[in-house]
Amino acid sequence: MKLRRLLGEGTESFTAKCETERPASHEQLMEQVCERRNCWQAYKRVKANKGSPGIDGMKVGELSGYLKQHWPFIREQLLRGTYQPQPVRRVEIPKPDGGARKLWILRNLDYWIRRRLRSMIWKHWKSGAVRFRELRRREVSVGLAAKTAGSAHGPWRVANSLALAVALPNAYFAWLGLPSLLGGPA
Repeated sequence: MKLRRLLGEGTESFTAKCETERPASHEQLMEQVCERRNCWQAYKRVKANKGSPGIDGMKVGELSGYLKQHWPFIREQLLRGTYQPQPVRRVEIPKPDGGARKLWILRNLDYWIRRRLRSMIWKHWKSGAVRFRELRRREVSVGLAAKTAGSAHGPWRVANSLALAVALPNAYFAWLGLPSLLGGPA
């Protein structure tokens, strides 16, 4: 099936442009994510892996027809930042005693993404003085800010600290426009 028929006509290019990052680069990044070539590669991977139906019950074979009709609307939501993913699909994993345990995928992923963002922000702050100032600016107590800013632990470990949870709560990321993968508020 032709790519153009699958994703509809558009004007975006097939290759990603290599440019230096700017403050508004998240918009460019989303445009690159939504480009035909990238989406086509993702579709081919899903089809090749013979993925099981999602939470909506749609089978891989039905995806092509759905995208033909709905892709322009989905793409527009993604570019505007208004797309809301559907809730996480639960999978039951058998336990040795005969019961079943529900595996909640994207909750661990949702947690990991926010911890990774905190880690990157912590690295961005670079020095102890800047870290202390930023923590205090975000209403972390003097003692906790001093202890955390002077920590010898790496960014990944500090990202899990109380100070960063207070300074950069999930609500902060929701305010930035990062949707929760759990389908509800971050």
